[in-house]
This record gives sequence, C-alpha cells and structure tokens, in this order.
Amino acid sequence: MSESLETLDAIVVGAGWAGLTCARSLQAAGWTVQVLEKSRGWGGRAARRRLELGGFAEHGLPALAEGWSSVDSLIALGRDRGLLELWQADHWHYSHGQLEPRSLPTQWMAPAGLSGLARAYGEGLSIEIQRQVNQVTWQGDRWCVQTEQGDRYTARYLGLFVPAPQAEVLVPSEWQPPTLASVSYDPCITVIATYGDHILTGPAAATTGWAIAASGRNWRWLGLDSSKRQQPSESVCVLHSSAAWAEAHFDDVDLGKAGQALLQEAATDLAMPLLSARSLQVHRWRYALPQTSVADLVLRLGDRGVCGGDWCSGGEPATIPEQSIGGSTFVAGAIASGQAGAQHLLQAD
Repeated sequence: MSESLETLDAIVVGAGWAGLTCARSLQAAGWTVQVLEKSRGWGGRAARRRLELGGFAEHGLPALAEGWSSVDSLIALGRDRGLLELWQADHWHYSHGQLEPRSLPTQWMAPAGLSGLARAYGEGLSIEIQRQVNQVTWQGDRWCVQTEQGDRYTARYLGLFVPAPQAEVLVPSEWQPPTLASVSYDPCITVIATYGDHILTGPAAATTGWAIAASGRNWRWLGLDSSKRQQPSESVCVLHSSAAWAEAHFDDVDLGKAGQALLQEAATDLAMPLLSARSLQVHRWRYALPQTSVADLVLRLGDRGVCGGDWCSGGEPATIPEQSIGGSTFVAGAIASGQAGAQHLLQAD
C-alpha cells in the first residue's frame, strides 16, 4: 500500500497498447506520468501462460501482422531489439467441412512472447503492476485514483484505457460519456493443449508452423504455438472458441470439461489427433474482442480526462479476424486511441 505525496501530471490506468501509447506521448512532452495495471504484465491481450514442463504459451494475441503504419512501427521496434522473427506458418480457413489455404499479411512472432515487446514499448515509464483500480473521483481540481491494494494517487489529468464495461464502472456518473454504455464485447475461451514430444502436424503435413481460422463452428482459431519457440520442450497448440460458445460455457464450473469438448470438435473437423493432449489449460477472456465500438478515437471525461482503447477505433469487427484475440486491426486501433487521448490532454493543458 502506498500513497502518492505529489500531484502527478497524469495517471494512466491500463498498460495495454493504448495506455502505453498515451503514457509514452505524455512523458515525451515532459509530464510526470504513473501507469497502473491490474495484471502481472504489460500489453493487454499479448498474454502468456506458463507450462508444466517449462516454457510458456501465448493464449491471447499470437503474432503481429504488417499493413498498419502504427503496427509496422511496433514491428520495427521489435526487430531492432531482436524480439521479433518472421512466423513461417501456413495459414488455413475451415468452413462447411472444407479446408482452404489463406493468404495473410506477413506475420511476426516473438520467441520470448509479445509481452516482451510491450515491455520494450513501455521502457522508461513508471508502471505499477497488480494494481486493480476500484475508485476514480474528481476532487475540485484533480483526479483521485484508488486501488484495491490501498494505493492512492492524485493527478491533474486522467487516461482510462481499459475495456469499456470496466471504464463505465469507474467513471463518475457526472463524467459519463453517453456512448460508453453502448460498447459490447465478445468473450472467448482459450484452450492450451500440450503434446509432449509428439510432432503435431497441421494441414498438408505442415510441421514448421500452422494456424487455422474457422467460421460457423464452436472453435474459431487453432495454432501451433510451439512453432514460435526456440527449442520448445514439447508441442503446444492454442485453441480459441467462438463468441457464442464462450457465452454458453463461460461460467461452467468444470471449465476443463468444456475445453475438452471444444478440442474434440476441432479434432473431428480437422481429422487431427488433438485429443492425445498430455495436459490442458483453459482460460476465460471476458473482453476478448470488441463487438460494437464507438466512432470516436477517444471519449472525453470533461477537459481533464479521456477513456479509450481498441473499442474506440470506430471499425467494424471482422467476421474472421487475422488472429482470434486482439489481432493487428485492434492493436492499431488501440495505438490510435492512445495517441488521440494524449493529444487531447496535451491540448487541454
């Protein structure tokens, strides 16, 4: 528990791509900025989980695709730091019982995980992790932000870059933008399946790397995560569910059973030995992908605050995103929102 004795220039809540972008821009302008993040890492959906035999799997954003200027700059940073490599993967689409090859923009993966790229992107920022903000108030001429851990911070300006439903809970009623409540999300359930030293081949007997997107099924995306690792200890697949299936099973008591059922459907569809998994980990994403978004890049909380994220990109969600959770479309939207938020705060000063 700590209490900031000084009034900061800005507090940024959320260390995803939007929050990091906003904080970077404000700090570059000479502001004192504190970033608060509820999880153990940076980068939002650029998340990973440890495996029983060592190593990890990325159960959120699997790679970055070229084609968006802001994402291309992020890729350039990762390449300069030696954090990114080309993902030499074959990409496929499954629909109506048919498997067809897909042509996608060049994909870049991080052998040590994309969360490492987020750390490089936020280098030099003051970031407190595992700080769950539970109260935001306006006190005369400054914002007061409190956390569940008992921390208290004050600042002249506020950037709130969290999923819209979480922002709606935190923003005081007198500051609520009218469109904030209109944003909705698709949930997702992710299965991480490990296969020991068994070589799990994909379509066309691909072994170096493969990913399959699906439409009209309970599963939405399947990829060989271990193909992104240097000397992986075992074969690892990551499977993402459809939104409808996640809605139906999100609160299941036995989530492992639900994950097994999802894996079985993919195994049957693709005629792959996915059920021979040595172990399963199942993860819930309540806010996996924005289903509806707002047309503005950022929402204003008066003149002294903003809230935003990839749900402020104003774009329509793709039927089959290039990646299931938080693909480059959404990373680009998050960065644009963070930039717009910083610009508004700097102009208001």
